[in-house]
Amino acid sequence: MSVERVVMDINPWGNLSTSLVVTGEGVGSAFLLTELQLTDLSASEGIGVFSGPDWATLTVHDRHAKSADEQATELLALLRPRKPALDALRESGKSVKVDVSGVADPRTALLISPTVLMGLADLELPVTFTTVTESGEDPEDPLAWLDA
Repeated sequence: MSVERVVMDINPWGNLSTSLVVTGEGVGSAFLLTELQLTDLSASEGIGVFSGPDWATLTVHDRHAKSADEQATELLALLRPRKPALDALRESGKSVKVDVSGVADPRTALLISPTVLMGLADLELPVTFTTVTESGEDPEDPLAWLDA
């Protein structure tokens, strides 16, 4: 039996962002900022607020903090003191999660330190990872296993 060794580059993903994502009826920027008592949040703090119909995010983008660790640390500093508000959002039926997203090239990895992962776990929120390739397409054929 042979073992194939896969070599991964530990390069940061492009267009990396780490976000608190809240979805549910009536959710928008003003709602989220009010619920988390962040009405005085300014763009100079490196956190962007984005929204659409029934969703809103607090996002740390790579223009402010380059690594996933730095971004998650910034977000954690903002969210830790607001954990009761996050819990209340979940209890009211809203979907609340942290999402790390970016453009992932083949054979690259994104490292997040155990300390940051523990901080995220303390929030008791799901953490998701959303990746796309530069072309927006999966670099591998997802049905290639059918040729076997």
